[in-house]
Amino acid sequence: MPALQPLSPTRDNATSPSAATQDTHLTPHRPPPPDDDLPFDFHRFLSQLRHRSADPVARFLRSFLHEFAKKQWLAHEQVKIVRDFLHFIHGKMVLCDVWREVSDQELDNAQEGMEKLVMNRLYTQTFSPEIPPPDANVGLDGRPLRPDERFPGRKGQHQEDVERDEVLAQKVRIYAWVREEHLDIGETVKGEAGRRFLELAVKEIRKMGSYRAPRDKVICVLNCCKVIFGLLRHSKSDESADKFVPLLIYVVLRANPEHLVSNVQYILRFRNPDKLNGEAGYYLSSLMGAIAFIENLDRSSLTITAEEFERNVEAAVAAIAERPSPPPEKLPPKPQTPITNPNPTAANPARPSSSSSASASTRSRPVTPNTAPTTTDGAPSEITDEKAAVAGLLRTIQKPLTTIGRIFSDDSGAANPNTSTPATPSSHDDALLTAQQQHRPRLTAEDAAARQASAEAEEARRIGRMEYENVVEILKGMFPALDREVIGDVVRMKEGRVGLAVDACLALSDS
Repeated sequence: MPALQPLSPTRDNATSPSAATQDTHLTPHRPPPPDDDLPFDFHRFLSQLRHRSADPVARFLRSFLHEFAKKQWLAHEQVKIVRDFLHFIHGKMVLCDVWREVSDQELDNAQEGMEKLVMNRLYTQTFSPEIPPPDANVGLDGRPLRPDERFPGRKGQHQEDVERDEVLAQKVRIYAWVREEHLDIGETVKGEAGRRFLELAVKEIRKMGSYRAPRDKVICVLNCCKVIFGLLRHSKSDESADKFVPLLIYVVLRANPEHLVSNVQYILRFRNPDKLNGEAGYYLSSLMGAIAFIENLDRSSLTITAEEFERNVEAAVAAIAERPSPPPEKLPPKPQTPITNPNPTAANPARPSSSSSASASTRSRPVTPNTAPTTTDGAPSEITDEKAAVAGLLRTIQKPLTTIGRIFSDDSGAANPNTSTPATPSSHDDALLTAQQQHRPRLTAEDAAARQASAEAEEARRIGRMEYENVVEILKGMFPALDREVIGDVVRMKEGRVGLAVDACLALSDS
């Protein structure tokens, strides 16, 4: 399996912002043409998954999530297991009536939805900062708990991701004083319009931490980079990498997005490789180059005198030293009972805490020999052992559960309201209310899932309306010559996608 680490910077490519991308074959001098604008409808995929003919797919999915949560896999094992399962489940999906006769575009939407659903459920086990650190096994009294061999804590590539996150964040704090003239982009971002373009790009790159699915994180990167290219077109500047990359570096320095390295690595590991070509691959490679540049940033990388550089760095370091240390990371105690509800309708992009993930708490069942790799010291497993581990895991999903309804229900041992003993009423009114509740018809799992999906859809629409107004307001400031109604129509037509809306507004303002 090819290595998933980003490009290693050399000493030579850290001497200028534009050199950060010269050694990668993925970054040509100009951006590739935009990818085909294919709509993606996740809720449509969820409704298709509830179709009776999709019962086997839903059962395989539930069984896979249950088996995956039995132990903590190394990063390279996770990549192989997830990719093998997605390849396996895609083959099962085309056999279902609901997907058998659909167009290629509709089938691609379903496969994209399956990737998003799976990674939403596995996020707390696969996104490096969400995995508990190695020293997290401490009781409430501060004494170390007995280590769990199945869940030793974050290690290997996951630990390296978090360490690089911390180094990058520290570098960004030290060089927060860097301005446009230090990166030779002063002429590009001058004026109120240039400032608004930068603010929008900063906002988009910060959104990465609000989403779980690799596809959604990639869209945040695309939106940020398209806004930057919109700034270049607006300022009549050359749209080459020599102009684009310094602007991207400046946006990263301004935004300081949380866990940026971990987000990029997460995308590289779990996004469909076929979807990381063309436009997405170009922008992601450019972001990796910007990260490498900041990691190796020194005086020779900037247009600045030695005296000013030393003065600014010393002031930044002194300011950081005066700040109080951040409180230690608080981790929830491990649950004592397994919860294996994958609940595919709970697909909000908002980032929950690791304690709220059902899949992350399925950790109390023993590991079978077929599902455990032979190496536990962080070193890559032998190829034969890795194949055996994956084969064992995939064999376990050949015996799925019996009903699709259970994939939408919580079977973690909650009491049945029709069989539990009600509390003694304190008055006649309470007794009457209790009797009415007992005779109230019980919702099936499918009805509960439908209600939950409806509530989530309404919440998504509410958030969409707020985001729509926000985007229109920002674009109105960036393009004051355009009427608000025209900008609103553009945002609506582009379904709120910031990068496409910026391109359309640029075209209208130039006409």
